[in-house]
Amino acid sequence: ADDAGATRFHVIIDARRHPTETLLSNEMKAWQGPAILIFNNAKFKKSDFDSLMQIRVGGKQGDDTKIGKHGLGFNSCYHFTDVPSFISGDYIAFLDPHQKYLPTKERGSIGTFPKEGINGFPERDQLAPYEGIEGSNFRSTFEGTLFRLPFRQQPSEISDSIFTTAQVLQLVNNI
Repeated sequence: ADDAGATRFHVIIDARRHPTETLLSNEMKAWQGPAILIFNNAKFKKSDFDSLMQIRVGGKQGDDTKIGKHGLGFNSCYHFTDVPSFISGDYIAFLDPHQKYLPTKERGSIGTFPKEGINGFPERDQLAPYEGIEGSNFRSTFEGTLFRLPFRQQPSEISDSIFTTAQVLQLVNNI
């Protein structure tokens, strides 16, 4: 958020479970549960998208003005999740370092989101976790960036850490 020049930032612990009927793939069902939502009011630039899509490869080492130059920024989300996603401006992105949850089996996918609301999107349940958060309605440009970090439900190649909503709330309260 700081690197992007945001002036507003907040974190939401979202305990909701979302529908799983119309997703990008069946493998995404496990990631429709509780999550950490992180909002800031700065939209991503193309270089920001490109950097995040290069999973496990930092993109800010040469820029002394960026906190991310230390390589600790976004990658810290993998402590909680294996499949982070986000919306920013007119785009939605899903990251999949395992290359096993997205239908294309790629490390990440980015595309424009529908402007006719989620009901006009074949995989509408995949967008449901974002709807209504900070004005997100999938009918107009989203004025900011909203990350979604669904809690890991079982150990993975990335981490053995599993989280519940109560555990994450306790972590936040202990800050």
